Amino acid sequence: MKTPKVTTQTIAQATGLSLATVSRALAGSPQVLPGTRARVLEAAKALNFVRDRAAVRLKTGKTQVLAFLVNRSDANQPAFKDLMLGISDALQDTDYHLIVMPDGPDANRLKTLRYVVENKLADGLVITHTTPDDERVRYLQEAQLPFVTHGRTRKLPEHAYVDFANERYAFDAVHTLHAHGRRKLAILLPEAGGTFWDYLASGFSEACLALGMDGLVIHDMDLDQSPEKIYQWTRAHARSFDGLVLTREAPVMALTTAVLDAGLRLRQDLDLVVKYSSHLPRYVRQPLLGCFEDIYLTGTSLGASLLHEMKNLGGAPKQILFQPPPIESLYEPDLR
Repeated sequence: MKTPKVTTQTIAQATGLSLATVSRALAGSPQVLPGTRARVLEAAKALNFVRDRAAVRLKTGKTQVLAFLVNRSDANQPAFKDLMLGISDALQDTDYHLIVMPDGPDANRLKTLRYVVENKLADGLVITHTTPDDERVRYLQEAQLPFVTHGRTRKLPEHAYVDFANERYAFDAVHTLHAHGRRKLAILLPEAGGTFWDYLASGFSEACLALGMDGLVIHDMDLDQSPEKIYQWTRAHARSFDGLVLTREAPVMALTTAVLDAGLRLRQDLDLVVKYSSHLPRYVRQPLLGCFEDIYLTGTSLGASLLHEMKNLGGAPKQILFQPPPIESLYEPDLR
């Protein structure tokens, strides 16, 4: 025998509330007291209630869907899943669901975004890999669609973002290497073009200038290249510096292997500082210096910020900038 479909009327009967109150509570209306909404949601969960999204869309014009537009290069980053799960977890107690859409393989950064907006697939968006004058941000501001960016811009009107103070990380990394007696430094960055790149390079150069040290911002190699290319470049150039700043942990294995194959010893001949978001660098079993960026926290903050933007249309955008924790030793070899 087929189980009867659970409806809002079912929840109303179970809770003793009116159908109108139940409908408003499920829609997240501010007219419903928090205790009443919690009571409705608890009953809906116990009854395995599933909202008819097509009906909701016809009635409200809302999809109850939020979109996370992913840069294709992020799929190779160890902590990418933590960012995605963080955003998703921020939506757990809401009526919103998350869809994840990778950018297209071509250079048109607006293509996927336009598809989502023009087909009204989502009520709000999260975008990543911002540039100083990001055309996607301009487009979303003109479309007046709620959004939040993972990363800042430089030349646009204020908008909601969540970011890590990469300029401070690079600045601190230089000072840490200086304290370890290093004087010939370099920083290996992701592919140029993003605001992320700008902040890292400026923080690194500012600290080197203040300390009167040689500091090389590397342009002929980037962290988005294959592990083999990074290995070959590092093996050929490792003797050119005694301190190297990394901004991702993905190439750590290739890099440390290249340093050792070049006949150098980490800590004795060369120090590496890496910004990491997964446990990978702790298991390299080489004396690395590291700074942890909590990507899961970034994800939950992005999700919460997007919900905030959707509730406060026209208000001041919420901007979150996480400061880096102190740089620490990730592995201390037993030198006995």
